[in-house]
Amino acid sequence: MSHIPVSVIIAAGGSPDDFHACLESLRPTLGLRDEVVCVMPADRPELRAELRGHTWLRVVDAAGPLPWTDGLAATRHPIVVFLDGDVVLSAHWLDPVLEAFGDPSVVAAGPRVQHSYGPQQADPPEAAMDSAAAFKAYAREWRQQHRGEFMDVDRLGPVCVAIRRDALMIAGGPSLDLPYDELSAQGRIVVAHAALVAHVGSPACGLRQPDPADDAPLLTASLIVKDEEDVLPRCLEALRELADEIVVYDTGSSDRSMEIAREYGAKVVEGYWSDHFGDARSRCLNHCSGRWALWVDADEVFTGDARIVRDALRYSENSAFFATIDNREGHEGGAGSSTIYFPRMFRRVRGRIYGRLHEQVVDRITGRSLSGSLLNDLVLDHSGYTRLRGTLKNKAERNLRLATLAAEDVSGLTAVGNLARSQLGSGHYDECITTARRGLDEAQDHTHKVLFLKILADAYITVGRLTEANEAIEDLRKIANTAFTVVEHEVKLRFSEGDYERTLELIAELPESGANDLLYGVGKGRFAGLHVDALSRLDRHQEAAYHLRQWLKEGQVPIPVARMAQVLGAADGSLAEVAELLPPENVRGLLFSVAEAPPEAADELLEALWRRYPGEATVLTLAARVGRRVPLIRAMEWSARLRQHGFPDQCTLLALSADQRRTPRERTLAAAIALEMFHDESALPLLNDALTDVPDELSAGVLEEIRILAPRVSASIELADA
Repeated sequence: MSHIPVSVIIAAGGSPDDFHACLESLRPTLGLRDEVVCVMPADRPELRAELRGHTWLRVVDAAGPLPWTDGLAATRHPIVVFLDGDVVLSAHWLDPVLEAFGDPSVVAAGPRVQHSYGPQQADPPEAAMDSAAAFKAYAREWRQQHRGEFMDVDRLGPVCVAIRRDALMIAGGPSLDLPYDELSAQGRIVVAHAALVAHVGSPACGLRQPDPADDAPLLTASLIVKDEEDVLPRCLEALRELADEIVVYDTGSSDRSMEIAREYGAKVVEGYWSDHFGDARSRCLNHCSGRWALWVDADEVFTGDARIVRDALRYSENSAFFATIDNREGHEGGAGSSTIYFPRMFRRVRGRIYGRLHEQVVDRITGRSLSGSLLNDLVLDHSGYTRLRGTLKNKAERNLRLATLAAEDVSGLTAVGNLARSQLGSGHYDECITTARRGLDEAQDHTHKVLFLKILADAYITVGRLTEANEAIEDLRKIANTAFTVVEHEVKLRFSEGDYERTLELIAELPESGANDLLYGVGKGRFAGLHVDALSRLDRHQEAAYHLRQWLKEGQVPIPVARMAQVLGAADGSLAEVAELLPPENVRGLLFSVAEAPPEAADELLEALWRRYPGEATVLTLAARVGRRVPLIRAMEWSARLRQHGFPDQCTLLALSADQRRTPRERTLAAAIALEMFHDESALPLLNDALTDVPDELSAGVLEEIRILAPRVSASIELADA
């Protein structure tokens, strides 16, 4: 073989047969000047026996947990190739990889690899893996098809990669996952598509790390945060009994998030954001020391039994556990709620979190999903999908941007599905339909077909293309394994068609809980809002109010505040009931919903909450946000309360007077009253600006009102005019 000389470092691993196949496939692909070092762990004598007669390589005994470090010290060529010991290499695989280094800006390159996480991932058909001959033929055809194709990526996997030695040294040397962030700062990282490598990825793989010692902490809770001061305290408080260690990786907060985390005893890492959730979460994991890791979001609250969860971890042989995640949706639950079952707890050294968006827990080496079972008491209450929370965090547009980048990062229908979901969530409905249609045309497996049909059904319903929505639902019905998969869309379709009786019938047929084909929980609770709304639209007002009250007692806010006012009012009730019915621990969620409401409804509900929880800082915070939109007399009352409880900078009168959406008269009177009542001189420039905007024909009337409401201020104005 003729190519630039390279140093090949093999991490001995796998079964003896796997290791033998690796060596046999490597030898014919080497050049005359290439050097090969095999790093051998002390506890694998059966692999050492496979090296007899292989005089073309040198054996180095592993001195530490990282084979790359030992091999690097024993080699010399400027390009270093790192190989897991249970790969099978195709003919000429090294040529396209080394071709990439013809560009001096390239610092790392790798082939496509079966069973490796990240952009190198390849999925040969089963027939191609039936025998060595079948793989050889498939790899030859692959090489011809992808000749000359290279793709820039932000990182490669750990299984098979070539790196410039000098760039690696500048990056600080090899690490468990190889220092791709530091390498990408020096130059390009590319995938050579024409090269194909098979990887067994067995539990005996040479890159696997030993489990932590028994005296290591049992469980670390791992969080990434940015500006989460509104939800972080509840999250951390709930984790105290569950986790031995809490690690918070901050990606650039400008609020009190880091300070709050330290107050709760968390280890705080001041990190950075690289438009990649999986990378940020993996960087957080690097600072964790527990035998198990629990990935938690700041807007999630653990509500299970900590003792039961910890006992399960102590005695389980699992690699991972699924959590039950209860999502509150819409208007802080306004569209009801949903449940998903997701692997969140895993043995720390066996897993990683991968994916720019909608990230997944995968095997650290192979990228395959970690196997596990549902742990019933591992329950997380999630408020991140609520409409206001999403607005505050600008989630929809952020997710669309990241999904677009993710689709560029890697090929595959999962990335296409994430892009379509993000387009739907951000209101790009035509683009969503186009993307989902493309995904459906390419989908081969059941899961992807279900995913794209569900996205299409929701998109068509949202834009009012109900005939096409019905067609998508019928196509879904033909392939769905569970009725829940279909009914959740049919409920929304019948409601959109105005068939409220059928909507109620479908909801009644649902169980309290169940799972659809994608393992998302489906039950009556998800459609609480539509249930109440359908009853109301059928003029069944007492029933609608009854069910609304029941949901409120259970801590859910199924419809927006303004709609609650209508439903309760039609049944001779009022919004004041909400403050009485909702459990205290759910009030915070309600307050997010209040901020979305029309000012009259928001003010009515805040007043009821104030009477029930006088002095509550959260109520005042929302009042400050809503206060600039309420009538002047109510702004006066909230301003007095805010100042009385130590929040003068949140004064609603000042906020109103600075709000250009209010009339010049309202702004003038608000500033004058703030100056009169509270002697707040910061109102002076606001008063001057507002007076300037008052039309001449209204000036006399406004000045007369100031004489009544703020006589001292009026006297000062008249004196100045004189």
